[in-house]
Amino acid sequence: MTAVDEIPDDVVVEILARLPVKSLLRFRCVCKLWRSIISDSSFIELHRTLSFTRAGGNLLLLCFPSVAHWPWRLLFYIDHSEEEGRCNAFRNDFSLSGFSECINGLICQDDPQPQVCNLSTKERVILPTTAMDFPKWIQTSSHCSLRFEPRNNTYKILRTWKVYWSSLVWSPRFEIFTLGSNTWRSLIPESNISVLGHRHSVCVGGTMYWNNLREKNVVAFDVAEERLRLVPSPCRTIHSAIVQLDGRVAMVNYHGLVDGGDSMRVWVQEDDRNGNWSMEKKIVFPSIWRDVKRGMPSFCHLIFETTHGAELVKPEMYGVGCPPSVCNYVESLVSLREIINPNNS
Repeated sequence: MTAVDEIPDDVVVEILARLPVKSLLRFRCVCKLWRSIISDSSFIELHRTLSFTRAGGNLLLLCFPSVAHWPWRLLFYIDHSEEEGRCNAFRNDFSLSGFSECINGLICQDDPQPQVCNLSTKERVILPTTAMDFPKWIQTSSHCSLRFEPRNNTYKILRTWKVYWSSLVWSPRFEIFTLGSNTWRSLIPESNISVLGHRHSVCVGGTMYWNNLREKNVVAFDVAEERLRLVPSPCRTIHSAIVQLDGRVAMVNYHGLVDGGDSMRVWVQEDDRNGNWSMEKKIVFPSIWRDVKRGMPSFCHLIFETTHGAELVKPEMYGVGCPPSVCNYVESLVSLREIINPNNS
């Protein structure tokens, strides 16, 4: 009997569940028992839960575009357990572009090549090319959102396309992919929907929500039923943000701040099907808000006039010009290989 065999199984589980993924991947080779424990679904869930509070297990990822090459490569992280909040370089083998939020340790990146990866286990699955048949002269852009459907224990990626028919005219397209399948499937919405301008979404009760750009409503996507629909909004969506508040969908309208006022309003959804909302609160900003100068919008250019007043000069500016992709990342042992080939794991 070895020293490992003398340790009770429940104690082994408690110890292993508090270790980082990098160590657990090595410890799978210690013995068959440890490999079985580390690969068990209940242990994987326990480890992920403990990672929320473990040092190095709960990180804030920031992905900046590279200065020399467009594909986003500069990846940094901030460890929530560190009081100083230092920003550290994240060593990775992935050429990440903007990515979706972390779902059970998995993240999904956008163009140029959509893929799902686990940064902890170094696993990556490159998704198939789109099933959409676009004319060659058409310009497109897309955004991927990863979700987990617990009812069937599946991961799904919703891809929203923006198809430019001209410089001023565009239309949305939608398709969905289930990890473990081979092709994308086209998704037909129930109404006129456009969500590309609002990449941020929230997921409550198995349904994803976005602001709809063109109408006074919210876009809802039922992950299990794979159904896109519209839900009436309590306010204009152009100056609003959709958030999750105490497990419910909420709408924060800041039109009052943009329009020179000093307050914003918060509504909470009471009934998803009928679009019933209740006013949660009105938030009034302090008087100092009126003295705050707004920053320059992103579409403006900086132009300086010389002392002679006869020449306009456009200054050269260096550094990171685009905002980073940001998500909260929690370490996880979820195996992409087992999701793709469950019978061969």
